[in-house]
Amino acid sequence: MLDPAGRPDRQLTWYNASNALWMAGFSMQQLLVTWILVGVLERSPETVGLAQLIIGLPALLFMLWGGVIGDRMDGRKLLVQSHLLSMLPPLILALAIFFDHLGFWAVILTALAANLLNSASNPARNTILNIVAGSRLQYAISLSTGIGSVATIMGTRVAGSIDSVGLIEVLLIQVACFGIGAIFLIGLRPHAPSPQTSQAPSTQAPSTEAAPTSMTEIIREGLVYTWNFKLARDIVGLNFLSSFFNAGAWMVAIPFIISRIYAGDALLLANITVVFYFGSLIANFGLLKFMPLLRPGRLYLIMQVSRVLVLYLIWIEPSIEWFYLASAYWGFNMGVTTTMSRLMIQE
Repeated sequence: MLDPAGRPDRQLTWYNASNALWMAGFSMQQLLVTWILVGVLERSPETVGLAQLIIGLPALLFMLWGGVIGDRMDGRKLLVQSHLLSMLPPLILALAIFFDHLGFWAVILTALAANLLNSASNPARNTILNIVAGSRLQYAISLSTGIGSVATIMGTRVAGSIDSVGLIEVLLIQVACFGIGAIFLIGLRPHAPSPQTSQAPSTQAPSTEAAPTSMTEIIREGLVYTWNFKLARDIVGLNFLSSFFNAGAWMVAIPFIISRIYAGDALLLANITVVFYFGSLIANFGLLKFMPLLRPGRLYLIMQVSRVLVLYLIWIEPSIEWFYLASAYWGFNMGVTTTMSRLMIQE
């Protein structure tokens, strides 16, 4: 039996506390990078789009290596290291601002480092959630996503106050979020690496076909497995198409719409983002009442198609009230689809 500190409910609490601080810190990172490029350095949309590509693409590719790393070492140890190392990018950026060296590449390189660390830790974070959830996986996923949305709202709102609080001060708050999150992770029990990667079977005769040991080979086999696993292949494909049409709109177009059409500042961008995440929060906690769902895939497809209405409404440049409403539904939509995709894969 587990000791009291190792009870599933207690383990889930430690996990959610750490995950919430991570989400708060990372949401601050995303808004700060976007607004520094758009509102402080006043770069063009093309430059900001290129910057987001430079920041995001390597991290996306590195996520494959992050999954392998997560299988080969204790997940808790990996998350603690990620939290501690994630304190460095905002700290370096704060020093650059203090010494008046804030520039395009200072923002890009620190953001890239933060994104790489996020990519390295996400697979381990999802694996640990599966372990601490026990038999209540659907509940744990919705609860974790909902708490993460609350933390994201709070982090985004703090980041939007750079004009009143100060950019350096906000960056130091971000550093504290990552550091305190590492402390909460200590409450988690260590989780051994996957047996398939940590030890060979001892009861069978040696095989002429050696198990893959290199990261490249493991990643290749993982990609082949995903391609042959129809459900995973379909969901990954749908998420790719959805992100292709939605991520650019949110990460690049929305900040410029706020800045140039609505003459807004970092606070307005933060408020719009908060409304977006509030919609996601409503979706996550609302889904708790209907768990377990019999047909999550059908709901996933309906929400994906209905997102076209949101993009059309924003495209016609509505009043600010309608813009808030569109952002809220966009967040609600993303909250449902994110939870459904995780649910279908992790179950």
